[in-house]
Amino acid sequence: MRSILRFTMIYRLLLIVLAWSLLGSTPVAAASEDAIRAFVERVNETSVGFFASGSEAEARERCRALLAWAFDVPAMGQDALGRTWDKTTEKERTEFLQAFEEDIISAYLRRMRAPGTTLIFIGHRPPHEGFQLAASRRSVPGKEDQVWIWWMRPNGQSWRIVDVVLNGHSAVNTEAHEYATVLEANNGDMNALIAFMRKRAAQ
Repeated sequence: MRSILRFTMIYRLLLIVLAWSLLGSTPVAAASEDAIRAFVERVNETSVGFFASGSEAEARERCRALLAWAFDVPAMGQDALGRTWDKTTEKERTEFLQAFEEDIISAYLRRMRAPGTTLIFIGHRPPHEGFQLAASRRSVPGKEDQVWIWWMRPNGQSWRIVDVVLNGHSAVNTEAHEYATVLEANNGDMNALIAFMRKRAAQ
């Protein structure tokens, strides 16, 4: 009899623990999704405000500041360079990452330059291999809407964007292909690649 009572008590205790764990998981997940949404909406709001003053120089600095707190630029640059990264000197890496940041800024500003451009959060995507995914819709008057999927890794209490998929195309993979093409055409010369990146960023 005692063994039956003991089993019953243990069984009930397990049910209570399970119930609490299930109840507790919902608000935690919701809080995480709310935080991700707040992060992405902050990125969106900052992005559409690049040209608020009408100054190109100020737009670049606003974009640079966004990259500093929301993006992992060094990780993106290393991924884009691929195996060549391991063959570069510290000086080449420094110059490459500087050129990479300027290249990103120029590309980002081109996509946000048109008057009336909006960037609106449209939802979460299922996590993938430890990355959080969320989507925004970029709308430009007179053009077809474009879906941006932000790939984010945890960074303390926030996140860092490590890639942006634009209508199904990874920005980092696109850069990786272009960099590989330039390096192949110049016998692996990093100086030629850096010069190419700087020239494109200046356009």
